[in-house]
Amino acid sequence: MKRSIKRALCMVMVFVLAMSLCACSADPNCGKYVCKDVKVGDISVSAQEAYPNGSSIELKTAGACTIILDGAVYEGSWKSENSNVTITLEGEESTGSISGNTMTIDIYNVGMTMTFER
Repeated sequence: MKRSIKRALCMVMVFVLAMSLCACSADPNCGKYVCKDVKVGDISVSAQEAYPNGSSIELKTAGACTIILDGAVYEGSWKSENSNVTITLEGEESTGSISGNTMTIDIYNVGMTMTFER
């Protein structure tokens, strides 16, 4: 009797662990996106020109995100609905879109559209 209870408990623990791992990848938008280009009005430049020290966005589970802009690291939050993504950084919301492996967003809404690829 004692052995079957231990076995059942082990099976439940394995199931719970497996489900927790599945939850980590539940949102298909999670992942690291690297900036490819920056556009202001009609002017477009490569990310290397605009941010020589690198620029990326990592969308993490549970709505957390890490943003690197020219080497400076910022922690924020994010949420997505359909193809729209909203990133909140230092209390400021920025809205963009995700299509496949490409994210387009104007961080801090300053008129500078950044294109990121996963």
